[in-house]
Amino acid sequence: MRKLYILHFNDIYHLSPGKQEPVGGAARFATAVYDFRKQYDLDKSCVLFSGDVFNPSIESSISRGEHMIPPLNELTIDVACFGNHDFDFGLPNLARLIKKTNFPWLLSNVVDEETGESPVNGGKKWHILEKSGLKIALLGLVENLPPTLKYLDFVEVGKKLAAKLRDPAGPYAVDLVIALSHSRLPNDIILAKKCQDEIDLVLGGHDHFYYVGKGCEVLSGWTRDDPGGSQNDDGVRVVKSGTDFRELSILEIDVEEVDNEDGGTIKVLKNISVTRREITSAIIEHTQLAELINQATSSITEKMSKPIAYTNTPWDCRSTTVRTQESGFGNFVADLMLHAYAPCVNSNIDCSLMCGGAIRSDRIYPLGEITLGDILEIFPFEDTIVVVQITGQQLWDALENGFSMVPKQEGRFPIFSGLKVEYNPKSEPGKRLRKVWLTAPPLPTPISLDTLETDISPIVEGEDASESDSIPPTPLNIIGELEMDKIYTVCTRAYMAQGYDGYHSLALPNTKYLVDDENGIIQSTLLRRYFIGLYYVNAMRFNKSCEERTREAVLKAVATWKKFTEKKTATHDRHLSKRDISDALYLSMGEKIKLTQAIGEEESKTVTLDFMKTWVTVAPVIEGRIVEVDY
Repeated sequence: MRKLYILHFNDIYHLSPGKQEPVGGAARFATAVYDFRKQYDLDKSCVLFSGDVFNPSIESSISRGEHMIPPLNELTIDVACFGNHDFDFGLPNLARLIKKTNFPWLLSNVVDEETGESPVNGGKKWHILEKSGLKIALLGLVENLPPTLKYLDFVEVGKKLAAKLRDPAGPYAVDLVIALSHSRLPNDIILAKKCQDEIDLVLGGHDHFYYVGKGCEVLSGWTRDDPGGSQNDDGVRVVKSGTDFRELSILEIDVEEVDNEDGGTIKVLKNISVTRREITSAIIEHTQLAELINQATSSITEKMSKPIAYTNTPWDCRSTTVRTQESGFGNFVADLMLHAYAPCVNSNIDCSLMCGGAIRSDRIYPLGEITLGDILEIFPFEDTIVVVQITGQQLWDALENGFSMVPKQEGRFPIFSGLKVEYNPKSEPGKRLRKVWLTAPPLPTPISLDTLETDISPIVEGEDASESDSIPPTPLNIIGELEMDKIYTVCTRAYMAQGYDGYHSLALPNTKYLVDDENGIIQSTLLRRYFIGLYYVNAMRFNKSCEERTREAVLKAVATWKKFTEKKTATHDRHLSKRDISDALYLSMGEKIKLTQAIGEEESKTVTLDFMKTWVTVAPVIEGRIVEVDY
């Protein structure tokens, strides 16, 4: 009996540790990898990675993936598979990055349409390792990649290549075949089942949850989970290892040599035992790598740690939440989208539509301060928000697509504002919607700079904010059912309007753009703009002494906008560019305000206000926008 040991991980985005256990972080992860290498001989062990590292993350958004190279090269990776987000900054950039890595990359079932070869320099269709006296072939099989590349069926390619590599009379004659995949769990299960005679083990990425197939033994007391899409697991050998340097898998594999029908012998994988290891704060950081990470991120650490808001309710940004159900945070962002272009579009915007896959941080943000880093962690993509006009039928079909994969944790799950939906998650995909209504929020109270009153009390340091359960949701105001032939104005992500994630109905020829990708706001920028505006509105309402300062800032901003529009009226009459809006808003940016206030009969004293808690407080709530029914 021969022993093979594998450390597997996938989908890593953030170099620095998080706020909650398991905290993760590349430096602690490196310690765990080195401990693994010390425990098992190098000729019996390997480290395998299943893709997604060069985007999306705060670091990669700034460096186009460059900051991720030093940690990768320190992790003694034997082989890696490309993930879909590794292509986000284009093929030339990816080719440049992988040349700087010290291990091979696989991509077996995606080719360049013109040449028929792997689409990036250095990409391989397979790679062979020799460990424990075994020849092990590794394939890289993915679910989908950018449409500019030619995608081949992963099952057909897996069968064909594995048979070629296994052929005892061929040039390779490998003993085992392992597939590194970057696919959703249902497709990994399909791959493992349909290729069970050719592929011994599937080590997957793309999903951000931890999963061990029923064909593997689970060690270390972890209880096997059954997430959406696992219902067809009939004893498959599939392992997914979580996300973001927070966990990894250690596989102990027993391989036996048995006689075959031809009178020879073959190597057979007899047993796989899997240990899940979490990267907690108890693990000591690898000193050298910690220093490298500090050097790489020092230029952005100060900016990212700056508080810009305060929340009275938790922001649940976990994939398990935003990809399967209504969430308070999703409602909050969809509401901002709905009102983002109100001054810029001639017609009213009827609703906004985004999807759970836009929210990337996969964690809960508790009551308290929200930093700029938190916002960019949640929305790392440079994805703009556009406004389109479509028919009610197109909108209905888009919502059908959004609910079509429930209960799987698919990024297409819809998040919206201005709508209420009833659907049956147990019905046939594409026929799940029952009712769609248009809704309207309560009319806002107009605010005048000349009539603002001091109606907000200061929050002195040490006071507690309101508890989340004391904030009732605003009732939905239904104004009518969706009409199939009517034209609606919809605010959505450019990514979805281009037909991605199955939202093909938004990309039909009759779709009309009112705000296009070139002129749209980046999603993270929208939140930052809102918090700046909220800060000043509440500051003015709190104390009129702020009015003069605020009026000056507003006038500067107006002057900037006016100057720009006078220069660009012939070609830019709908919406200002992202850069000019950012520059204008920068003029009104503030951090702390000191004011003199009389407290009872005591003498006046200066109180330093925590501006987020006093003036930039939000409390996202669930409102019943998505209702599951059984008819």
